Amino acid sequence: MGYSIKFTNNWTQENHPFRYPTSDPHWSRFVYASHSSAYIMWQDGGTATKGIEDVAELGSISALQSEIEGQQTAGNVLDDVEGTNIGDAFQGATSTTGDNLCVDASHPYVSGISMVAPSPDWFTGVYNLPLSDESTMTWVRKIEVYVYAWDAGTEEGDDYRLNNAGTNPQGKISAFTAGDTVDAVFVSVNEDGSD
Repeated sequence: MGYSIKFTNNWTQENHPFRYPTSDPHWSRFVYASHSSAYIMWQDGGTATKGIEDVAELGSISALQSEIEGQQTAGNVLDDVEGTNIGDAFQGATSTTGDNLCVDASHPYVSGISMVAPSPDWFTGVYNLPLSDESTMTWVRKIEVYVYAWDAGTEEGDDYRLNNAGTNPQGKISAFTAGDTVDAVFVSVNEDGSD
């Protein structure tokens, strides 16, 4: 079974006005892999590998691709594909994969990642997303997933500036969540108290 993947940008100054970058907001190339439960590209509360750190901090995918190749050799990853970068993060801009991502019964999960740029170590993506319905033993025909911003836990910084000090000791991967303030990067509590 093969899946095409399309990412549609909603990260804009209008949607995320607090400290939105004034220079060159964009997304790095996307990397997706289909895998078994034995492979974890990244996950909430996990520790970023060198490959995840490089994507989140630099937008570089080569170390992650090497990690994926090692997992393919071990039989934990079936396939991987790249999605195009988004050079201008306007509302509705898209990234697509040139090839379909293949899955099978032993590798029914998909994980993917792209850097939020510029940023210290922020990214978006999915992890361990099942593409089969075990109760009906069928493959999902089409799925739409809303993805959010994550902090890799590898570099300090609470705004879009680059080249901050490394987080020592390395932190855990965590989602951006609404705080108790009206203004926050990515998520804000509205004047009425809603997220």
